[in-house]
Amino acid sequence: MTNKSVSKEIAYFIVNAKVKKSTKKIARRFLVDWIGSVIAGSATKPIKSIQKTITELGGKDQATILFSSKKSNLALAAFTNAAAAHVIEMDDLDRGSISHPGSSIISATLAYAEFHNLDMDELLDAIVIGYEIMIRIGEVLGTDHYQYWHTTGTAGTIGVAAAISRISKAAVHETLMAMGTAGTMTAGLWEFLDDGAMSKQLHPAKAAHDGILSTLLSKNGFTGATKIIEGNKGLFAAMSPKNNPSRIVKKLTLALDKWKIENVSFKMYASCRHTHPAVEGALQIIKEENIQYTNIVSVNVEIYSQALELLSKVKANSPYSAKFNLPFCIASAIIFGDLGPSRFTEKTIKDKKIISLSKKIKFSVDKSLDKEYPLKWPSNVSIQLKNKKIINKLIHYPLGDPENPISNIDLKNKFLSLTKTKLNKKSEKLIDQLLIESQDIKPRKLINKITNLQR
Repeated sequence: MTNKSVSKEIAYFIVNAKVKKSTKKIARRFLVDWIGSVIAGSATKPIKSIQKTITELGGKDQATILFSSKKSNLALAAFTNAAAAHVIEMDDLDRGSISHPGSSIISATLAYAEFHNLDMDELLDAIVIGYEIMIRIGEVLGTDHYQYWHTTGTAGTIGVAAAISRISKAAVHETLMAMGTAGTMTAGLWEFLDDGAMSKQLHPAKAAHDGILSTLLSKNGFTGATKIIEGNKGLFAAMSPKNNPSRIVKKLTLALDKWKIENVSFKMYASCRHTHPAVEGALQIIKEENIQYTNIVSVNVEIYSQALELLSKVKANSPYSAKFNLPFCIASAIIFGDLGPSRFTEKTIKDKKIISLSKKIKFSVDKSLDKEYPLKWPSNVSIQLKNKKIINKLIHYPLGDPENPISNIDLKNKFLSLTKTKLNKKSEKLIDQLLIESQDIKPRKLINKITNLQR
């Protein structure tokens, strides 16, 4: 597709880039966020199915399945943790690449760091590198790719290979081989949405697993394509033929001033990120106007085309599919004043109040919003009351976006709310320690502490 050696340039960057101390500090926040999501996701049905399967498969005790204190081999432990991190839909989100980098990259790098007893600095360094490569690839794969492929699974597999190559101190050629092998295993289709199936958890899980596998294979002499990204039968030729992969390495230097991880968002609602601006708009209107849901006649939401394509056919017929049903998400948020994980259960999807209000909520495309996506994911919410008053709210940046940031206190509160039924009160001290660089602990010790905190 291009004469430029994109894959080789990326491999050279992975091995030789210099990550700033301030950037590693940002990675700490995403590590905390990831831990909270993994612990919270552990009780869900998809993760119980996965854990049972992993137990049946067996494997050497190399890395911890975080929420159980049990161990498996590197790849399977990372697989399980990545699925758990993603299942409640509160793991981090990068808008430009339309992907969730933390679920796969942190799962893989933490497993590797635990097994090899590496330092926290080595872990954070690899996380930053993995995010950088995954996001750059995802940004260029673009929205056409996302129409069919979940970028978290496709770009994520190569992103994990990048992170594990970095943390394992792979040579440039080994890294290139790892990328080639990872690229041939990329996958993740959206068809599961129509059935409300559990497949989405496999996307970061397989990315974590296959990224580790690719790198370990490369270190044992296994070869892969040298042009897996830009080749005539490579990733872009197959999955995003309209886009030029050479854009991935635009302004890619060994000493970046700004890293992609700096623009990643925290998710503050337990639903698909495409629903967040509308949910936040509705919540702001309700709180600012002190509105009771019984006084609402109708809610009209204008969204961008890509959101409609993903959300339009999804029915709230299971706790998981409800996370992708925009009327259900908005109705739940309006009635309860929040949209945490507890709003998505077998009981809530049958709640008559939510169902009744959901029927009053309609959504459609405003094509003028399309030009802002994916750098912004805007929604325009309009609520009409029984007294005929209409209140509008346009949201470009919901809470958690870098433009509408959360503090460390907000992050800690999110963590505590996600883990309060799973971890004891001493977890608050551990999170404070994680966020303060002067009180560093090794990843293996961190994992031991987390397992000891479980109720």
